[in-house]
Formats: sequence, C-alpha cells, structure tokens
Amino acid sequence: MDRQLIEPPGRLEHELGEYLRERYAIDATLTRLGSERDETYRASLASAEDLIVKVCAFDEPRDLVELQLAAAAHLARATTVPVPVAVPTPEGRAITRWERSGGLPVRIVYVISCLPGTSLAERWPSPEQAERVGAVHGEVTSALADFRHPAAARQLLWDLSGLAELADTITPPRAQTRLAAHVVSHFTRFVLPVAEGGARQVVHGDYSVHNVLADPAAPGFVTGVIDFGDVHIAPVLYDLAVAVSNLLDHRLADPWSLASAHVRGFLSARNVPPAELRALGAAAAARCVQRALISQWRATADPTRTEYVQEHSRHDWVRADAAIQTLGTATEHFLAAT
Repeated sequence: MDRQLIEPPGRLEHELGEYLRERYAIDATLTRLGSERDETYRASLASAEDLIVKVCAFDEPRDLVELQLAAAAHLARATTVPVPVAVPTPEGRAITRWERSGGLPVRIVYVISCLPGTSLAERWPSPEQAERVGAVHGEVTSALADFRHPAAARQLLWDLSGLAELADTITPPRAQTRLAAHVVSHFTRFVLPVAEGGARQVVHGDYSVHNVLADPAAPGFVTGVIDFGDVHIAPVLYDLAVAVSNLLDHRLADPWSLASAHVRGFLSARNVPPAELRALGAAAAARCVQRALISQWRATADPTRTEYVQEHSRHDWVRADAAIQTLGTATEHFLAAT
C-alpha cells in the first residue's frame, strides 16, 4: 500500500460533509463505520432517515460500483428482500466523482439507504432464525441467476477457486501451517472439481452474518441484506460455503447445527445437487482458511484496518480445524436438509 494515500485523521470526514452538502443537498452528521477497502459512513439527518455514504477506494473502477448498485436494484425489483438502494443527487446521478483539492486522487462517492435492524454478528441466531436467513439467501441467489452485468465476470481475491494460489502466496502462522495445507489439499482434490462442474451464476459473494440485518420483532426476521461489494460470477457452492463458514460453532461437539439450519432454509428456495452438498463442509473449511489468510495480509498491508479485518476472522483457524475434523457430520446434516 502507498502510505501517501492514507488520509490524515478527520480530514476526509470534514471535506466529505462539505461535498455532501454541495453535491447531494445532504446536511448530516457523519459516523465512520468499519470496512475492508472503502470508507463507509452513517449519515444522520435531522429530519429524515439515516443514509449510508460510501467513499470508494482510490483504485476502485467505476464499473464495479455500477455492478453493486445494479445488483441491489435488481433484487429490489425482483424480490421482497430488503436491500439498500441508491440515493441520487438532485440531478439524478447515483454515482459522483469527488475531485478534491491539494492534488489528492479523485474518489468515487455514492449514497444508499440505511436499513433497520442489527447485524447477525451481534446476536447469534436461533436455528429457526438461521433457517429464515438461509431462505432469504436462497431467494437472493435464485433472483440473481438471471441478472446480467458486464463487470460481473471479474477476477476476485475472495473467489475460492484461487485458494491454492493464495496459500502459496501468503504464509500462515507457524502453528497453522499443517492445518492450512490439509484444508487446501482436501479442497483441491474433493471440492474444486465438483464446484467447477456445477452451477455458476452471479452471486452475492459475501452473504454472511456481518451482511444480514435482522430484528426478532420484525415480520420475516431479516430486515436487510447489505454490502454487494463482492458480487461476481462464481459457483453457487462457494457462495453457500461463505454463509456456512460464518455459522460454524467450534465450541460444540457438532459445530454444524446452525449451518445446517441455514442450508435447510436455502434449499427451500434454491436447489443444490447432492454432490455439491457432500462437498459443502470442506468448502466451508476452505473459506475459513481463505478468510484467515486474506485478513492476515490486509492487516499487514493497511494497519488502519487491522481491527476490522481481525474481528471478521478471529475464529477462522479454530473453525477450520473443527470443520475438517467433522466433515462426515456436515455431510449427514446437509443431505438430510433436502
């Protein structure tokens, strides 16, 4: 990372506030939220619903921003799933180019609606709630099957297909070397051929407890599906593995109980062949290793985001270990969910 591109504390927020007033006619108090690459803010307005403001990374291509907004707009039209939608400027522009003074690089900015509820990561769901979250995941995946966008066929660091190359590039902690090698080898031999021969389509890419909002008092429980930054074309198996990996509970003798509830809900809206269900447990273990490796690299490359990335990956090595040791149990659960 180019250290010259790291913003001085407070400068971005001050200038962004001015920009929002001038360009979007939005006068708001900004609160910074955690994020992996971009700068994300909650904009609190005096007489209207809160909004979310995204200031994209310096090198973010515009077509990828358009992809995210288009995917969410497609879901808003095709489903009843609550998703954030673009809030345009008074001239009707959903995306703007923020040309800053002092020779700083241009930043792409967009504003979206802020949905109610709290992240599932803040409250572990019950099996019934996890099943509902899985059903929404299946609905999202089914609806995205006919979504088309030229930027969706992109290379993504988070695509599990590249796990072996990633593991060759990033060295895991010494204590996890053997585990990482075992998981990657098992994935390459038994998951990769099944996934690459299965259904491929546009997927959310990061349907996880961090990106699902919920309210136990709300009808349908799920109040929002957010963060379309990883939308891309990939095997459906990999997308389901993302959700399953986040629901693994390494503290239990059977770490798959909540994950199986999610799969049961998913299958109520989107079919998954038995061969892929048999590979799902190992794919989830592989996702844990992938997330641990990428988070390790991100934390080193940009220390300002260390807390965020470590919070999202702090249990991944123990989850991967629990998963790879109980693959038979996972397969039994997932096949029984059909």
